[in-house]
Amino acid sequence: MAAEAWARIGERIRSARVGSQHTQDEVAKKLDIDRSSVVRLEAGQRKISALELAALSELFDVPLTYFLRESPAPVVSRRQRLADDPDAAARTVWRLDVDLESHADDLGFLAELGLIDQLAVSFGCVDADKLATAAREHLGIPHGPLPPLAEVTERFGLYLLVVDRDVDGASMLLDEPVSVGVAVIGGQADPGRRRFTAAHELGHHLLGDAYNSDVGGSHDDREALIDAFARAFLLPESDLRSEWRTVGGDEDEQWRALLRLAGRYRVSWSVAVQRARELGLISPEVARVLRPRCPVRGDFFAELGVAPDEDLKLGATGPAWKRAVLRAYERSLITGNRALELLHGAVSSKNDLPLREVDETP
Repeated sequence: MAAEAWARIGERIRSARVGSQHTQDEVAKKLDIDRSSVVRLEAGQRKISALELAALSELFDVPLTYFLRESPAPVVSRRQRLADDPDAAARTVWRLDVDLESHADDLGFLAELGLIDQLAVSFGCVDADKLATAAREHLGIPHGPLPPLAEVTERFGLYLLVVDRDVDGASMLLDEPVSVGVAVIGGQADPGRRRFTAAHELGHHLLGDAYNSDVGGSHDDREALIDAFARAFLLPESDLRSEWRTVGGDEDEQWRALLRLAGRYRVSWSVAVQRARELGLISPEVARVLRPRCPVRGDFFAELGVAPDEDLKLGATGPAWKRAVLRAYERSLITGNRALELLHGAVSSKNDLPLREVDETP
């Protein structure tokens, strides 16, 4: 292996160590080496065995492939070297990038097997409402609630994965081996927030943004545009105006109307209130009054008879992803254990995998 490759592995080890808040002494203890060897390791001056990398993978809670891969170009172009003492936000961005790169690797693997279709969808507009309308027309769903968003985004060539993180999400475009996008969504947020984040990442994808990480709460014009797209995509203007035809000026009546919309369209309360305000259906003053009146689960039962179905549960992927994984397994291109890994909990046992062309060696 070339010196440049060892240097890259060393830097990855350093990044994983500081990102996961471990000391060089802890690494030395894990590998049963002295601290000076860890310093040389991170500088790319000491080679590391596969067993040692496996031990560090466990210690840092990163995939083994993290140490060996080169970062995709969109991530490299936006990333700064992780400081030796990173703050919480920097560690969160790093961890989310690890998830994103791993998901991109898996997508690239399935694409190289010819199991992922290339989808190039472009609408040529940057107005939030027009882009949302065009996207819904592409789906053939101009009105009404959208189905599970992992399914929706795949129809635009964006493959989602919900990860166990307390963040919003991140996404990037891939050019090789196919032109598609990947996104990871934080699974610890409430369900409405997760759907909004998925729609937000779709906005970045449709506008051709090479890389995006929604950590740190950026409020620049680009983010404001994409937030507006996400609200319009989830809650079409015509649908809200139709609901409002029978709504009077009473705040309780308006609250119940927004409750119905939030429940049927599976959006967060803040999104429902903001969408109504930006369309002029409620005044800014009323919005300030209604926003804190966040409904509880019983309110949905009382008004609709049902509570919203939870979308984007932990480990969720879309149907096209699952079909690709299972085709790879059926054709004996991957093992049963690898199939379960790529299905992220959708199937928990090899006994539940379909029959394959060649039986797997025990």
